[in-house]
Amino acid sequence: MRVDLRRLTRIEEFRQCEQLQDRIWGPDDIGRVSSLVLITAEDNGGSAIGAFVDEDRLVGFVCSFLGFADNGTLKLCSVLMAVDPELQKGGIGYHLKLAQREAALAQGVELITWTFDPLASLNAHLNIHKLGCVTSRYLVNCYGIAQGGINAGLPTDRFLVEWWVGKPWVDSRLRGMPAEPTAGARWVNEVAPHPHTGLPVCQGCALDLDDPVLLVEIPENIRTLKMADIDLARSWRLELRRVFPHYFAQGYQVTGFSRREHGGAMRPCYILSRGDVV
Repeated sequence: MRVDLRRLTRIEEFRQCEQLQDRIWGPDDIGRVSSLVLITAEDNGGSAIGAFVDEDRLVGFVCSFLGFADNGTLKLCSVLMAVDPELQKGGIGYHLKLAQREAALAQGVELITWTFDPLASLNAHLNIHKLGCVTSRYLVNCYGIAQGGINAGLPTDRFLVEWWVGKPWVDSRLRGMPAEPTAGARWVNEVAPHPHTGLPVCQGCALDLDDPVLLVEIPENIRTLKMADIDLARSWRLELRRVFPHYFAQGYQVTGFSRREHGGAMRPCYILSRGDVV
């Protein structure tokens, strides 16, 4: 299947972005971006880039606007990326982000930031592992508690990631180079399957480690977990809320995401490294 990437220009294309969001998150979810925002971003220094099949059927988009980092550095604020649920493992999101990177570099902008759910392993794999984003910012309930859609009832804790699109670190990630070596790295949290449901349960976290590299496990599929047991999903949220702000305050940052053998199984985990890497 051929996928074409291009800037959005027609009102029909922006309307398709709204419809795609409805299919992914439901009409009442917090993460909705309207045509008004998309058009305004595209017309005022930001970008709205769509992925199309069959010439005019939208299957994904990413949008951003210009902003400033805390130190005054000009950056692109990536508001949202959405990909058709049936095509989410087809590389469309990755190529949309590469197109966004090209648009930023063409403007002389080297930093793009956005937020994502720390519990979302697919997003972590793309943002941290493949694209080379880093983060040391954990935002507690930054969009409030959703009343509808797939995130209903959960606090919207998020990572704020930095993508330094012109730096060698990012170039090496895009070439497939691995992040920090993790041989011998200790796990911050202990996770075991529930004896009846098999769902992953976080049984405790160590907040007294000071190794150069640490590993933090997350569930394989938070969407499945939310649908099966919203209370368990909420407990995961609160455990990670303890872990990441604590270690960020000790000088660590998230520099990688991988799957590592632990307890006889391959576990999805963040790689925490002490010190700057970008």
